[in-house]
Parts: sequence; C-alpha cells; structure tokens
Amino acid sequence: MKPISPTTRNSRSFPLVEFHYQPGRLGYQPRCAKNPAPAFHRICDEYFQHQARRDFIAEACLFVAIVFTAAVPLFGAASALTDFCRAIGQV
Repeated sequence: MKPISPTTRNSRSFPLVEFHYQPGRLGYQPRCAKNPAPAFHRICDEYFQHQARRDFIAEACLFVAIVFTAAVPLFGAASALTDFCRAIGQV
C-alpha cells in the first residue's frame, strides 16, 4: 500500500493509505498469456492410451507369477495339515 503523504498532522497516528493502489506488473498480462505446456488431462490421456497398456500387461503377468509362487507352498501346507490330522485321528 502506498502512503499518500509522508507526514500527518498527528505524529501518533498512522499515515493515510491509498487502498486501491496496484503496483506495476512489468508487462505481465495473465489474460493474454498462452500456456505452452500441455494440460494435465491430455498428459493423462496420452499415458493411458500408450504406456499404461504395456505396463498393465507386464504387471498382470508379474501378479500371476507372484500369486502362483505364493499358492504352491500354501497347497503344500494344506496337504501336510490334512496328513497330520489323519495321523492324529488314528492314534
């Protein structure tokens, strides 16, 4: 805010201030500016059209491999548990 006058009648009061003061903008006009960068939604669309499909296929294959690797020991543990229960039942 720009003070109107450097001195006032009463030295204890604050200087008068012009409230509608706007500093210079150095030629900046936001309404006329063009944004050269692509919009975020266009970046997302491009990603999902091209790269996401390849990534999805690779991640789906990796997920199936992890599930299969984790399932094999679980089936082995279930088989061992059933054998254990049968052995306990015979005693």
